[in-house]
Amino acid sequence: QYPFDIPTEAFSFEIFKQAFVAVQSCVVHLQNVSLARRFALVPLGPPLLTYRSNCKAMLTAVDGGVQLVVDRPYLAGQSIVVWCGPQPNSKLLINYGFVDEDNPYDRVVVEAALNTEDPQYQDKRLAAQRNGRLTIQPFQVKVGKERETVLDMLPYMRLGYVTDPLEMESVLSSQGPVCPVSPCMEYAVLDQLAAYFRERLAGYLTTLSEDDALLAECDIDPKKRVATQLLRCEKKILSRCLEATIDLINELPDLSLSPCPVPYAPLLR
Repeated sequence: QYPFDIPTEAFSFEIFKQAFVAVQSCVVHLQNVSLARRFALVPLGPPLLTYRSNCKAMLTAVDGGVQLVVDRPYLAGQSIVVWCGPQPNSKLLINYGFVDEDNPYDRVVVEAALNTEDPQYQDKRLAAQRNGRLTIQPFQVKVGKERETVLDMLPYMRLGYVTDPLEMESVLSSQGPVCPVSPCMEYAVLDQLAAYFRERLAGYLTTLSEDDALLAECDIDPKKRVATQLLRCEKKILSRCLEATIDLINELPDLSLSPCPVPYAPLLR
């Protein structure tokens, strides 16, 4: 109500950041309550609790307060673990300052887009919309579901490769790992996906083995540790995507084929 009453000369931006982090780390996102009561401040949460992605204990709204019912017996001195919600590690690191390497909700995003230079772009855009897809389609690659996500991407990728309008609907509705249109086109789709995953992995400054060696050090800076843990989790998901794509290439009926040349392939980001 009175923003100009705060003496900004006494509270620098650095102090503001520290205060913001102190408040943010105490924020709890409550479930099954109205929007007006969705967030609560639990100041004793961070010093007394350990957040985990794979437990069932939750902070819940009870009358005018917040209550925790644990999901396991505890001995004196043990840390109490609490479910932090279905958040990927990138959100956990921003919101709470930690990375959970056993996080079943971890994911990375792969964005595919129809090529706007394609002369058939409008036809493909309409075909995608009729099948519940966007011209710029994000795919959530969840940990442990890498192969399923690659299979989910294939129909959309195939749409960018076909030229016959009659085939646009068929490739979007096709199921299974092999495209019914053309083996060489299928090879081109998978080859593009494999190249994308390789390029994305190559964009990291370190390899998985180098990350493991760094995390094994005892005196590593805490910020560097959690940053390395986050990137390591991302690399594992992308590596499994690449493995799944290569497996699909090896399942093609004729490995002697070369990928079809496609001037207007979909774009991957």
